[in-house]
Amino acid sequence: MQMASKVVTVDLSYSCDASHMYQQQRHYISPWLGETAGHFAKRLLTYLSLYEQQPHFAKDGSGGKSPDIYIEDPQHHLQLWCQLELLPEKRLLRASHLADELLLVLDEAETDKARHNVVANQRIFTLSAEQLAAFSLMLKSHMKLSVWREDPQLCITDGEHLLQLNLASLLEKPH
Repeated sequence: MQMASKVVTVDLSYSCDASHMYQQQRHYISPWLGETAGHFAKRLLTYLSLYEQQPHFAKDGSGGKSPDIYIEDPQHHLQLWCQLELLPEKRLLRASHLADELLLVLDEAETDKARHNVVANQRIFTLSAEQLAAFSLMLKSHMKLSVWREDPQLCITDGEHLLQLNLASLLEKPH
């Protein structure tokens, strides 16, 4: 199912006691042309999981030619290249060379395939179909989300639904 809204407003309340980060911000996020609700949910969940590192969204889906989500330093060097689907080996190697770290956010089936094609600075974070379905229930054109983090757990609620993610594999450094 494609996203119906042209812009999604996210009123975010984020808190993490360990890092003493407490923020309330409004974000305007545009779904990519033809983006499904499931992919948008995966993109937003990844963004929330990396929130303290100040990630950026790509302007559109590039099929792996550029990152879906990225973190860069002040000199615009890519510290993290995040891809939300499995890429061909050539594009994985390119991403690996252009960024300090390569993060693949995949479903269970893609994770099994990706384990056979590991590059040096790559890590894999798996989101289950159940987690994506639970977060998809929170998708609205105007979302009010409360997110709190107690490593390695990330808890997200919209007041009706609650999703807990274990970020252990996301927090570990690539090999």
